[in-house]
Amino acid sequence: MGTSNHRRCNCTKDAMALGLEVPMYFVVPHQRFNFKYGTNTCEMEFPAYWNFFIKGRSSTLVSTPEVASVLHEIMHETIEGPSGEMLHTDDDYSEFVDEATFAARPDHEAELSYFKEPRNGRVISADTLLSFVHFKPAHDGVMKAVLPCDEGSLVLIDDGLATHVFVDDDLVGSVDHRRAAAVHDPPHIIAQRNKPPDMYFTPPDFGISVLGSADGFSADGTTAGFVLWMRGRGILVDPPAHSAQYLRQGGIASRKVTHVILTHCHADHDAGTFQKILLEDRVTVVTTRTIMASFMRKYALVTGVPAEYLARLFLFLPVKIAEPMRFQGGSISFFYSLHALPCIGFRAELGGKSITYSSDTYYDPEGLKKLKERGGIISEARMNSLLTSCSVQKTDLLLHEAGVPPIHTPLEVLKALPEDLLSVLKVIHVSDKRAAEAGLPKCQVGFENTLAVDVPACTHAEATNITNTLLSTDLFRSFDAKSAIDLLLVTTFRRYEKGAVICTEGTMGSHLWVVQSGTVQMQRDNMRAELRYGDYFGEEALVVGGKHKGTATAHTNVELLEISKSDIQWLMTQRPNFRDRVMRRSQLRYAASCKAIAANAALSSCSMSQMMQLQSIMREEMVTPGQVMWKRGAPVEEVILVGEGSFYFKEITKTRDEPYKQGALMVDTLSMERNRPHRLTLAASEEGFIFRVLAEDFLNFLQENPGFLIRTREKLVVE
Repeated sequence: MGTSNHRRCNCTKDAMALGLEVPMYFVVPHQRFNFKYGTNTCEMEFPAYWNFFIKGRSSTLVSTPEVASVLHEIMHETIEGPSGEMLHTDDDYSEFVDEATFAARPDHEAELSYFKEPRNGRVISADTLLSFVHFKPAHDGVMKAVLPCDEGSLVLIDDGLATHVFVDDDLVGSVDHRRAAAVHDPPHIIAQRNKPPDMYFTPPDFGISVLGSADGFSADGTTAGFVLWMRGRGILVDPPAHSAQYLRQGGIASRKVTHVILTHCHADHDAGTFQKILLEDRVTVVTTRTIMASFMRKYALVTGVPAEYLARLFLFLPVKIAEPMRFQGGSISFFYSLHALPCIGFRAELGGKSITYSSDTYYDPEGLKKLKERGGIISEARMNSLLTSCSVQKTDLLLHEAGVPPIHTPLEVLKALPEDLLSVLKVIHVSDKRAAEAGLPKCQVGFENTLAVDVPACTHAEATNITNTLLSTDLFRSFDAKSAIDLLLVTTFRRYEKGAVICTEGTMGSHLWVVQSGTVQMQRDNMRAELRYGDYFGEEALVVGGKHKGTATAHTNVELLEISKSDIQWLMTQRPNFRDRVMRRSQLRYAASCKAIAANAALSSCSMSQMMQLQSIMREEMVTPGQVMWKRGAPVEEVILVGEGSFYFKEITKTRDEPYKQGALMVDTLSMERNRPHRLTLAASEEGFIFRVLAEDFLNFLQENPGFLIRTREKLVVE
């Protein structure tokens, strides 16, 4: 009942971990995607792969005919790959690329066709991996599906609230629809940390932290993915599902990991990428045009959201094969590996050192020579490139996959590598058992097992890190180059030991502080919050009353960026918008605004930085009975968050009896975007207070936090 990817990668791993047989019948849940957690609750790829390749059978999905059509399209995209007109291979190479590199480009149609060749007499296609049984109308709105079985009867009844299972006319079980699409709250965490909770991780200048190292078919471990660190900032590479929670548990703010490399569109590699897009700050997705096009087609089908709308949720950085992408003073060059779908690996370089990642690929010198000799699959130039300049090449750290052939690299081939490569090799995308049997070192999950490559210190490291931290905040994000330099020149660096009091409630304010590393605990209005990288405090004491409204203590050893009161006030005179943002947040009743945000289903998942962004654009206002907030036909100029009281729409009688209360967010995103007038009149039925947000400010907030954009899409009220 439902096939969520919320643990490890898929329900295949869950079944094996519990000692159960992987099912062959799957009832598709009514809610096929959970936007709160960015989780696909109908992830059929790996159950279908397991049943087809391991068990030699198809998987049967039970759904309506309309849903069956969508799921068939998704499986076609992921098992058969993009069709010819959807491949942009030539465009994935720069016009400046050398002739030899361009000559070695893949013939994706030929390579994908090779991997789809029949095995054990069975054609590999969406039609052979999946079969469907349709729910059909029975009576009184009830839907009925009859499953095939050797004897007796097996019937499913969907009454709109739950699915009921009947065996030989006896009811043997029922599962309500919410449970079928449920996701753990909090969701599954990738791995438990061995360090105490107050000890946080300091990223290396150059290295990787592995978040998962297993393949999709082993019961142990999370699917492969990692963070590539370059000068203290990270790039997620094929992040496993719920990587965000694991990073947060390690004290790593989302603003330190701003890019995601998407290598290809199998579920164990792309699910965490889409989740990262939805759950945190706006990210940059790095991949080729061919892979991005496939990703967009797939997730438009998975979510039911049009591709052009999904494209608004993130920044797409199209890479060109063999053309370096610059990042943090280093470079990353990409190559096309050999896999069942278009797939990229890369070589990262920094300070004269390098890290190479194979991504999913088939590497076997003898096997590649046979493919070339068959003709029409890989050219001689392509073969030579795969042998010498793609997944296996001279490097300081070689991260190579070792999944199950023939679409992955055999372990015995890696064992036969020259000593200079074996000495820097770490295998990934493989079970612990297979790696141990081969005697090859496997990547270990966890920040404490981070693999670092020593590089020379950066000449401008301190200035770069300070500037990156300041510009990651909502206060300074919009600063131009000149303003950023002015800001840097008035910023000082301070360290505080664990337990040190940084500022005390009621004392005069003297500075604005921004957290650069570690955790600060803020106690304010009987509420406690943890501030991390890019979060700031102390600003309210610089503009209103001059006194701190809370007490800040170093929860760990912390490094802070400090800007004096006089310098902040000078910056305010230069940038009025900056002054307005600080003033608005300082004038809010902190506890009241926090409670209203926490009472809303969408906003309650705000991180601390997102909450601070929202509070900086909110204005509190008392309301009286009968007061009109929105008037039908008037321009949509603001969003309203209910703090206290009852509110209703005059045109909808039901809302008088069941009014909107604390936490209700009155938001008409489409009308704001398209300059349409209000469709309804909103009024207060009793005294209370609200928080108003100007439409322009709220649209900017949604732009920076796309998960909220998609959850307010086509809504008028979010409770």
